[in-house]
Amino acid sequence: MKKITKVLIGSTFAAAMLFSAGCKKKEAEKGSAPVGTIKIGAMYALSGDKAAIGNNIMRGVDFAVEMINAQGGVNGQKIEIVRGDTQGDPKVGRSVAERLVTQDKVNAILGCHQSTITAIAAQVCEQYKIPELTAISTVDNLSSQGLEYFFRMCPTNTDYVEDQFIYIQDLANKKGVPMKNIAIFADNSNIGQELIRCSRNLAPKYGFNIVAEVQYSGGATDLTSEVLKVRNANPDAVLCESYIADAILFTKTLTEQNAHPPVIVAKANGFADPSYIPATPGISNGIASVVEYSADLPKGAEINAKFKEKYGVDMNGHSAESFTAVWILKTAFEQAGTTDGTKVRDALANMHIVDQFPNGPKIILPYNEIRFGDEVIDGVQHHHNNIPATVAIAQIQNGNWATVWPFDVAASEVQYPAPLK
Repeated sequence: MKKITKVLIGSTFAAAMLFSAGCKKKEAEKGSAPVGTIKIGAMYALSGDKAAIGNNIMRGVDFAVEMINAQGGVNGQKIEIVRGDTQGDPKVGRSVAERLVTQDKVNAILGCHQSTITAIAAQVCEQYKIPELTAISTVDNLSSQGLEYFFRMCPTNTDYVEDQFIYIQDLANKKGVPMKNIAIFADNSNIGQELIRCSRNLAPKYGFNIVAEVQYSGGATDLTSEVLKVRNANPDAVLCESYIADAILFTKTLTEQNAHPPVIVAKANGFADPSYIPATPGISNGIASVVEYSADLPKGAEINAKFKEKYGVDMNGHSAESFTAVWILKTAFEQAGTTDGTKVRDALANMHIVDQFPNGPKIILPYNEIRFGDEVIDGVQHHHNNIPATVAIAQIQNGNWATVWPFDVAASEVQYPAPLK
């Protein structure tokens, strides 16, 4: 699955450095946690209408920290997570980032799942020279600001949307049916507008026509008129982007309005939330989504089994990504040999992990390599993206996610057209 939108322009490799024998005796550097503790701030919406996503992400964080600390931490130093509840509000997000850095003295920040707040946190981290690693935020321009302390582990929006288009193209070839007309369904948030922007850029490249762009205000109580616009456009496929409450309402309204597009592909987000399928029993069968992790594949099965035993749900993309992000920071602290922000930043910039973390688990995501580097996306230079990051496509079948693409590694056959029942 070759990407042609992005052009790699450079990345750096360096040999890993282990903690020195006298590391624990070294004086704590400015901003460092006390000897024996490494503090990581976790900035997510833990209350408010986006709390379901934030709390699910925190499961992955907590699970990784529990595993790492049980194995001795970072060369004897325990990881401590300091929670920062953004409440899904950018104004609150800024104060949370300031508090984590200046009062709680965290050594790094994980966050956020809303790209608008991630951008705010990144500016605070840049000011105080504290590394920020986002496992979730996908908006392209986060990495085009020239920030030295910001790193993105997940794919960019361009990556996600390009894979959606390639999937539809592959599906059309596989099923021998014409698919040319695409409808976009997205909210008016930053992430929703990104789906529209990326789709406009990529549709001509893959031979698709956008026959409808249906936008709505997030947190809607009625999506009838929007769903009717989608139905009346008669698209061959629908690409959608919604937070959890809107994703549920969209799906229910499709049934109410007897709208049955043959292909629906979500860009994860609310559609991939663990509460989505239980809230849409039966009527979401056939809806597909970009996924950063899938429980039906052998990769990561042992870790997921332990996760499900603890939390009662399978890992999804968000929890698997946040789990992985903690292991990345753990590795960076070890390779830096200190909690000094600049040296940890350097360790992240020079990191190259293949297949398995040092003294840790195998990479459980769809790719087998983690390497931060620079790249050009649609003519714009980007900094510190995880170059190998990619995704898969899963479809809801009989009330469960089934990986259906790439076809050569799929666990199940695609249901076409989507039954939506």
